[in-house]
Amino acid sequence: MISSGRGCFTAILKRKAQLSPSCSLLVIERPDGFPDARPGQFVSIRVSDSPVPLLRRPYSIMDLTPKSLSLLVKAVGRGSAEIAARKPGDAIDLMGPLGGAAFPEPEGKAAIFVAGGTGLAPLLFAARSWRRKRLRVKTHIFYGAGSRGELLRDLVNREFSECRFATLDGSSGFRGDVVALCRELALKKRLPAGTLYSCGPRGMVRALVGATRGLFRAHYTSLESIMACGVGACRGCAVPVKGAGATALRTVCGDGTVFRAEDIAWEEWEE
Repeated sequence: MISSGRGCFTAILKRKAQLSPSCSLLVIERPDGFPDARPGQFVSIRVSDSPVPLLRRPYSIMDLTPKSLSLLVKAVGRGSAEIAARKPGDAIDLMGPLGGAAFPEPEGKAAIFVAGGTGLAPLLFAARSWRRKRLRVKTHIFYGAGSRGELLRDLVNREFSECRFATLDGSSGFRGDVVALCRELALKKRLPAGTLYSCGPRGMVRALVGATRGLFRAHYTSLESIMACGVGACRGCAVPVKGAGATALRTVCGDGTVFRAEDIAWEEWEE
């Protein structure tokens, strides 16, 4: 478990870049006293000073340096759209780093990443963190999006050793979702061996577990879930996790976000 060092901070947006029609990169000045974080941890951002929307929005940390904190924000609703609309110089109210478990370092010389959409963020943080530690790890990524316009191809190509892409409409790379790409490569015995790391919608990760069972040393996944408190108190993001002879509920925000994918009781998880 990660230590509970966290806090509430006011930070200044330094830079914003539009990476796709719906995704923005927000580079925030690292607040004084903001603790170090590990891949898989996140921050929770207050949307506005008004009571609506009430709940904060959780975002995986995409990068953390001594001077900056980077987030990948996709505008899908009112709250995320308001956050994505911030301009350089605006103040951002954030809480973090949150999360009780992070991605462990690879058990070998290869890390295989599978991401859908903004699930790219914690995987990119992992790749950068291990590179800074000078770990001799080859990073393979399989990344999927709806179309070429939403595929953050330039960013991905800069950060990983080997890249494969999938789009639902076939406008770039493999036609289909990223799990179908992995399934096809598995059938052809062309998936690289190593430790698997994933992040994306629940359905994607569940399908990935079925498609790759037994092919990797281990599979760690950063789960996505709707959150209220962000610290495990409300238990609104509880997921069933297999234990010794029984299933127990664990919170994505407090106990996760990272779990061994094989430990999730997928058939019992309802949102």
